[in-house]
Amino acid sequence: MQSPQPFIVDLVQTPTAHTTIADVIIGSLGITGLLVLLSLALGLIVAGTLALWHRRHPPEEDHLPPVSPFVPDSSPRPSSPVR
Repeated sequence: MQSPQPFIVDLVQTPTAHTTIADVIIGSLGITGLLVLLSLALGLIVAGTLALWHRRHPPEEDHLPPVSPFVPDSSPRPSSPVR
């Protein structure tokens, strides 16, 4: 019996496009731009929701004392004892 001759197969791959640094930068700018637009949209939605909530439920100012020493307090002060 003769030993069969080996088959030699050369696989030739089709050329693929190489990824360059410019492709990576453009891709990252696209993703970053998308995230910036998404965050701006969500920020506007939250701000609008808070503005509507504030209009429908105004704060109760009569229970809050003034924080600044330059704003006069309209609440009556307790009288000091007279000696």
